[in-house]
Amino acid sequence: MFARRIVKYLVVIALLLGGGSGFAQSLIDSSVKLFSKVEVFAFGGVGYAGQTSAGEIDFKTILSLPPQDALAVFEKLVVTGNPQAKAYALSGMRKINPRRFQELFVVAEESREDVAVMRGCVLTTESLRDVAEKIDRGEWDLYLKRDR
Repeated sequence: MFARRIVKYLVVIALLLGGGSGFAQSLIDSSVKLFSKVEVFAFGGVGYAGQTSAGEIDFKTILSLPPQDALAVFEKLVVTGNPQAKAYALSGMRKINPRRFQELFVVAEESREDVAVMRGCVLTTESLRDVAEKIDRGEWDLYLKRDR
């Protein structure tokens, strides 16, 4: 968790200071690498304390990037991420580029991967296909509207 915060802050600083520099790109790549292994897909308060998940914090960090950069990160996560990262990437795609989301939705529908999903204190496992359908129906839109 501490490493995630460090990477998040370094990415923001690099973007503010260096724009599209190689340094900023390497920090973004590091962030993607960490995010590609996110443990659960969750929006809203989770766990007994109702805290925001590390995955949602990382997701919002990516959404705070310029849209073309966020889109590139989400594209990369759809290919390289674990199922939870793919679910976040699909959510981001739906927000930033609905047309591209629809293209990737077809791929998700054919997936046999399972996603660890947390709602409140309950951790379940759902197919990526089911999660993608829920993203498409807008089940998590309330949390996405807070951004941008």
